[in-house]
Amino acid sequence: MSQHRARRKIRTGLAAFVVCAATVVASGPALAAPPPRADLRLDLTANPVAMLTTDQARAHVVAVVDNIGAVGVEGFTVTLAPPAGSRIIGDPSWQCDHTAFVCTHGPVPAGGTAEPLSVHLALPVGPEGAVAAIGATAATTAREATRTNNTDRVDVTYQLISDLTLQGSGYPDAGVPTTGGDGSVSFTVRNAGTGTAQDLRLVVEWPAGVTRHLAPVGGTTNWQCEFAVTSGICTAGPLAAGATAGIYIPLALPAGTVGQEFTVRGTVTTSGPEWQTDANNVADVFYRYAEL
Repeated sequence: MSQHRARRKIRTGLAAFVVCAATVVASGPALAAPPPRADLRLDLTANPVAMLTTDQARAHVVAVVDNIGAVGVEGFTVTLAPPAGSRIIGDPSWQCDHTAFVCTHGPVPAGGTAEPLSVHLALPVGPEGAVAAIGATAATTAREATRTNNTDRVDVTYQLISDLTLQGSGYPDAGVPTTGGDGSVSFTVRNAGTGTAQDLRLVVEWPAGVTRHLAPVGGTTNWQCEFAVTSGICTAGPLAAGATAGIYIPLALPAGTVGQEFTVRGTVTTSGPEWQTDANNVADVFYRYAEL
């Protein structure tokens, strides 16, 4: 056999093998798609300031967990990682192990978001300006598409900071006469924080028909007020930690019917940083008409 004929037979055999292999691959089973899975994504936020006191620093963190996967989870946990010596204070929004810093949540469907986890922490005391890191990790027994998004971290800075609270009271306490008449509203601002509030801004709102008929009285606080038909804005300050500032506003109350009610609302803020701006910054004073 000549070399030319031998090479021709080899090429023919190789071609036949390639065709046969391609046929086998084409007729084989298709690769299975990966099964749908859950996918927890954790986002941790915090008040960037930890309020420094004489024996601790108080931090407030919030963890939001989304299930961005295609399968729901029967339940999951979020484990916090604060500095050594920290502890949970108050009642978190979930059921939490105060020793292990493990908080438990129930089922979350695919595409769902769990109720945010809100936790207050007492961190070890330190110098003003110190920075502490707080971490959190979400975990579930269900298989997840990825776990690279289960962990997050925030930093908080120790600081002396104000924390305003507001209380209100009104006259007449026994009930407004149906004929109307003189009345009043009083608000007391307290700085429950550890730093001075550089200024105060109190917004007072009342319904139409209620009017202010005398100048407000501020006690030892020099309030400066501007009034509109159904509201007033009063400013003062500064207010030291632990101090209070009160204001008394005389009102003229319109006539009404027995059982009729109205509310005067006060809201206090400060232009500087505040530990928490929450429901404590708002006070409602309720009035009810009665046959006296």
